[in-house]
Order: sequence, then C-alpha cells, then structure tokens
Amino acid sequence: MTKVKESGDALEDDFQLSDTEYLSDGEDAGEQLVSGDEEGSNVSATVGSKRKAIETPKKKKQNKSKKQRIEENNTPLGKRTRASQIEALNDSQDRALEHLSSIEREERRIPESAIKDVSPFALDHTLVHLESFLKFAVANWKSKLLVKDANAAALSAAEQRKNDKNTKEKKDTKKKPLETSTDLPKGSPVVLIVSSSGVRAVDVIRALPLFAEAAKVGKLFAKHLKVAEQVYFLKNTPTHICVGTPNRIEKLIEDDALHLDRLELVLLDCHKDAKKRTILDIQEIRVDLFKMLGLEALDERFKSGQTQVAIF
Repeated sequence: MTKVKESGDALEDDFQLSDTEYLSDGEDAGEQLVSGDEEGSNVSATVGSKRKAIETPKKKKQNKSKKQRIEENNTPLGKRTRASQIEALNDSQDRALEHLSSIEREERRIPESAIKDVSPFALDHTLVHLESFLKFAVANWKSKLLVKDANAAALSAAEQRKNDKNTKEKKDTKKKPLETSTDLPKGSPVVLIVSSSGVRAVDVIRALPLFAEAAKVGKLFAKHLKVAEQVYFLKNTPTHICVGTPNRIEKLIEDDALHLDRLELVLLDCHKDAKKRTILDIQEIRVDLFKMLGLEALDERFKSGQTQVAIF
C-alpha cells in the first residue's frame, strides 16, 4: 500500500506550538512572539480599555443631561426661564391639538411676544403670594384692580356693624379708602385666572381678599354654578378679576357675557395636583384650554399686544 505523504494540514492531534518562538532574522530577531491565547487576551484588554475610555465620557454626558432634565422638571413651570415656558406651552398645545396638522397648530400658536417674562418676580408661585404677583404683573394695578363700584348696593346692617367695630379696633390704622367710580364696565375683567378645576378656582378666589374689597371676583366654573346664573352676574356686575376653568370661560366668551375689552392678563394657574400634573398636563383640560386660548377674540388681543399670558 502506497504511503501518502502527510501535508501540513495533517498534523497530529496532540501537536502543540511552544509558548514562545523566536524570529530568526531581521531587526526584531530575538523578540518573543506572544502565543495565541495571550495575544487574544492582550488585544481584548487593549480594545476593552479603548472602548471604556471612549464610553466613559459619553456616559457622564448622558448622566449630566439627565440630571439637568430632573432639575428642570422639579422646578415649578412659573419659575423657569421664559424660553422654557414657551417650549412647554407649545408642547402642551401640540399634544392637545394633535388632530390638527402641524401648519394648523402653528397658526394657533400664542405669539411669543404675548408670553410675559415673569422671571423678575422673586417670590414663590404659591397662593400666599398671588396678590403680590398680580401687583407685579399688572401695570398701575391700583387704578385698575382697586376701584370700587359707586353704584353698588349698600352694605347690610350686620356688615355695617362689623365694619364699624373693625374701625374702632383699628382707629390708629391709617388705611386709604378705595377709589370709587360710577362707570365701571360690567363683566369686563382686567385679569382672567384659568385654573384646572372648580375646587382649585375656589382656593384661588380665597387668596384674593384685597382685590375682593373693590369689586366682585367672578366665579366662572361649573361647580354648583349654572351658565345662566353666570351670564346674569357678568351682565350686571363690575369685576376686575375673574377666575374659572377653560371650558366655562370659553362658553361665556362665546355667549358675549364675558367681555375682553379691558383684559390685560391671562394667568395660567399651573398648580400641581396630587399626581404632579398641571393644567398643561391633563389631556381633557388642556384640550379645553387651547380651544379657549385659540378663540378669535383672544387671538386678536394676543397678536395686538393688548393681552399677555403669564404662568403662575
């Protein structure tokens, strides 16, 4: 039987290269060749080190960005920069009016010029400081928000006695009496505060005792109040401030009961509820909100600079 000459591919099963081999000639003669396993581990280590060096800065950058997002989310919307507030309004509008095309949504944007910069107001955006915020946000606020209706009905006897008693107890207190006017317009507020619910609106109204002395604060929400009652109130009562929910405010504007002739400020009450949501986060409410803000009468005032939007 002819013996087949073995090729290099037919090495014995137990054949092994030595751990080290030496180059026979050239400049690198005498240098050790690294065995396959060691070479693989060194290459892996080198590649791993490079990958780690590349990935580490990227990871830090991502963590920093995430930290910034967390800090911004924890900052009340009213205390953020004007640019951030505009972004939040536009994002909320896109989600509320997602059934519209992007062009239609752009057409209904609140002009950036109509977004009031509230950063100079240093106090916290809480109900305790709401009256202070209105003094900050409304120019010449005394002549607009503290004028009493001279035609208002006289106080009841009980209320009069109460006032007399308070006057005697505070006889040393010098308090300038409110100005009065015989021609205050009815149902035409200077400030319109928009809240997410009737319950929240009640809390807001309670936080306005100073301005309630001058004129009635309009209650424009559905809780225990019918539209017909609110229409009657607005047509017969001077108001400087109205507080309500988007759906009811929209209805009263369309019914020509709530007039916008004197309106200077639409204040969005961005109080967080138990689930940490604001009026801009709750879908069914923000749909009503941006329908209201998109009314032609309001849109014209925003574009003309007669009315501004502020976030509280």
